[in-house]
Amino acid sequence: MPTFQQPAPFRLLRWFAGLSAVVIVLIAVANAWVVSTFLTDQLFQREGAIARDFVQNILVSDGTIDYLRHSDDPTVREHFKNTVTHLGNMRDVLRANVYGTDRTVIWSTNPRLQGQRFTDNDELDAALGGKLMVESGRISRDVHPKPEYVGLSASVKFFVETYIPVFDPNNNQVVGVVELYKAPLALTEAIQEGERQVAIAALGGAVALFLTLFWLIRRADRTMRQQHAKLLEAGTVAALGELASSVAHNIRNPLASIRSSAELSLELPEDHGAECAQDIIREVDRISTRITELLRLSNQGPPVNQPIDVVDLLRACVADHRDTFLRGQKILALESHTPQAVIKADAHLLQQVFDSLLVNAAEAMSAGQRCEVSVSETDRRSVRIEVNDGGAGMAPDVLAQIFRPFFTTKPQGLGLGLPLAKRIVEGLGGTLQIDSRPGKGTTVCIDLPKA
Repeated sequence: MPTFQQPAPFRLLRWFAGLSAVVIVLIAVANAWVVSTFLTDQLFQREGAIARDFVQNILVSDGTIDYLRHSDDPTVREHFKNTVTHLGNMRDVLRANVYGTDRTVIWSTNPRLQGQRFTDNDELDAALGGKLMVESGRISRDVHPKPEYVGLSASVKFFVETYIPVFDPNNNQVVGVVELYKAPLALTEAIQEGERQVAIAALGGAVALFLTLFWLIRRADRTMRQQHAKLLEAGTVAALGELASSVAHNIRNPLASIRSSAELSLELPEDHGAECAQDIIREVDRISTRITELLRLSNQGPPVNQPIDVVDLLRACVADHRDTFLRGQKILALESHTPQAVIKADAHLLQQVFDSLLVNAAEAMSAGQRCEVSVSETDRRSVRIEVNDGGAGMAPDVLAQIFRPFFTTKPQGLGLGLPLAKRIVEGLGGTLQIDSRPGKGTTVCIDLPKA
């Protein structure tokens, strides 16, 4: 029989180590990014809120907020310039701009921006609507996302832009917007240190989680392997016990007949010993047949596959078994729907299959019943052989176990005929199926690929 290639075993530990490492790292990176982004936004928002309160209080306390309501008063203008100049001189402030409600720059630490009007600025629009806007970003030498960035030092790569709405304390209406560009070095360093701490924590958690899960999976894998080995050992012991019981049963009976025939031959005259000798030969042949079935079931050598005509082989098998059927007053017929059907197979093994099926059919039928064997071509690539007997059929619980080695319903059967037949057919790349119903007989269908 051909050696069937078993699928490669599933390496649970190896797959887990690879996939879980990738997944855990991705989760850790995603969590670290989410936490870092959230903390950064919250810190910038908090600093913006502090700056908003400071600017609002200083403009209200010294009265310079009146300039935003009456920008034509020269006295208020000078007082206002002195106040906002202090804003521009605060630590980390790169630039300070003050906008009127018409989006015009009424004061800036960069005199070139004074008097300019910026209409395409979403943050300014939101601040004029009363909302504090905080935005962080980077500026390169060649990229200036907004016109009001012009003039900032090229050495400033990271900045925080805060749009602070200034409210009139009398009617709570926005009378202007103070825009501060800052390079908060201390805050930036704190944020970067926080990001490093979050990354370290995420990495440490990922490593701890991976090692914990890896230990659990390795222990589970080891436990499953041990249990699998124990199951195989238990199954082997059970199979050996069943084999020993079946072989002992099927050899004990012929040996008892041989012993009885030998003892009888000692008591009979010499001219009457021929009949006993025939009984001995017949029982020895039975033992030889059982042993041959066992050897064929366990044989793992490659078969000698050659082109053979299934129709001729079936004719020979039917001819060999026809006398057996006639002695039991049973009918055996062969019907071929094709003159020739050539396949590649070992003729001896395939004959073993047909012999086993015909023997089963003969034993299942009663006198007067008919067994029909047919050969046909289902398509250009396969040949179908059907053996249909008119016997008693099989119950569903029996049908479910017929391919299990050593299962038999015959008093003197070994239970290897159908398992061996199925194995031979599947080794040839074909299929063997059985349909049986109580009182309706049994049909065995074999499909084999053509040569």
